[in-house]
Amino acid sequence: MVLVLSVWGKVAAMGIAALVVVFVLLVVVCFVGPGCWGYEWLNAEEERERRRRRLMATVSGGDFMKLSMMKRPDSNYYDTVGSASSLLGRMESRDSTYSSMSEGTDRSSFRSTATSVGSSDAGATAMSPVEVARAAATAETSPPAAVAAEEAERAAGPPQLHLTLQFVGGEERSALGRLLIGIKGASRLPAREYPGGLEPYVALTVMRCSWPLHRRAGAPLHRLRTRALRHTRDPRFDQTFALDARRHEIRDWSLRVTALDQDRHGNPTELCYVDVSLRDVKTLMRGEEAVLNLPLQISDKEAGEVLVGLSFLPTAQRLSVSVLRAARLRYLQVANSLADFHPYVRVIQLHGSTGRSVRRKKTTARPGCDAPDFNETLTFDLSAPQLETAVFLVLLCSRAPAPAPAPTGPAPAPAESKGATPAVAPPRDRCLGKVALGRGVGSRHARHHWLAVMQSPRSVHSAWHPIK
Repeated sequence: MVLVLSVWGKVAAMGIAALVVVFVLLVVVCFVGPGCWGYEWLNAEEERERRRRRLMATVSGGDFMKLSMMKRPDSNYYDTVGSASSLLGRMESRDSTYSSMSEGTDRSSFRSTATSVGSSDAGATAMSPVEVARAAATAETSPPAAVAAEEAERAAGPPQLHLTLQFVGGEERSALGRLLIGIKGASRLPAREYPGGLEPYVALTVMRCSWPLHRRAGAPLHRLRTRALRHTRDPRFDQTFALDARRHEIRDWSLRVTALDQDRHGNPTELCYVDVSLRDVKTLMRGEEAVLNLPLQISDKEAGEVLVGLSFLPTAQRLSVSVLRAARLRYLQVANSLADFHPYVRVIQLHGSTGRSVRRKKTTARPGCDAPDFNETLTFDLSAPQLETAVFLVLLCSRAPAPAPAPTGPAPAPAESKGATPAVAPPRDRCLGKVALGRGVGSRHARHHWLAVMQSPRSVHSAWHPIK
């Protein structure tokens, strides 16, 4: 049977087909593509769940939680979570206040260095969660004095060195003369990383080199230093050093002038430096005195890195410092070889305002290792108000080698009192580098690490810190 349509029937069939096509297009646009009411209606529940997850991630992830994504210092993977969690058992056995401790780790990242520890803190009176949140909000909205000091230093300009140079005598080319180097002083030196007055001095190294200076510097010819002045960032030394030299020789000399801070707790800290090529000082060759005011470059010299974990227990009023690992240690600065390098970590609690030592503790030494694994926890009694102002100095030191045993044989005859040789003092341990941790320290990275502990106590926050 063949259906024969009239002209109007064909027009109606074409209209129906067009309506079907339009309806299909509307369904595709409204229910498949985002932005249409049909798509929103079908995916309303899923969209609400997605927004809730984003909100939770925004609330739980802030500037402090960025510490949990620290990059490891070397290409070899190091599981900082495993190292931190290995310390939880020892921390639990030392804390009788908490009946149970559970470790929570973010499984979504293999580089997480913050391990949460939960406990039943019923009856805690030292610091409630509301007080912790208030303290964290205050820390975020009220920057410490160190931040204001950084802004003031940046506005004042770079530090400067004031020195004079003059060559006297030796009128002929081969005649012997004297090079006079006068260290007048310095201004606007960087402040110390932790509380305490700066004790600056200037070290001067004379080298023979050819142009360019930074590529072909030779071995040091002379090493000089000024006296140290206490509690000043604008020292006035007014010291002059005289070196015997010939006029044609000093054209190939260069000076490395370094400003350092003499730290009584550890090694001297290099603040800033400048390189001076005597070839560029034109008036020096004519025998005139050259007065130089040179801008100093802030030093970024590092001696290695150390992985430190911090955890504060408000009920027990105790801060746990977990010394986990050290890496990239430049041991040749304090030892002749790797066999003579016996690293250990000493932690010093300093008074927040005076910088005096309050308490000292140290780990055991790891002899002959340039990347030691310590995995030790040092505990300090600390209340919640003291956490605001306390400063901890983490020093990486090398134990001095034991003195050679006395030769066997008959005892020597006792010397007379007038010609007796004084007893030789035993060698002292040498400090390779240090880092200061606290809310008011100079390093921004160290301040963020400390604020993370204040924001979420009862958690182990681990981070790598460079030592200087």
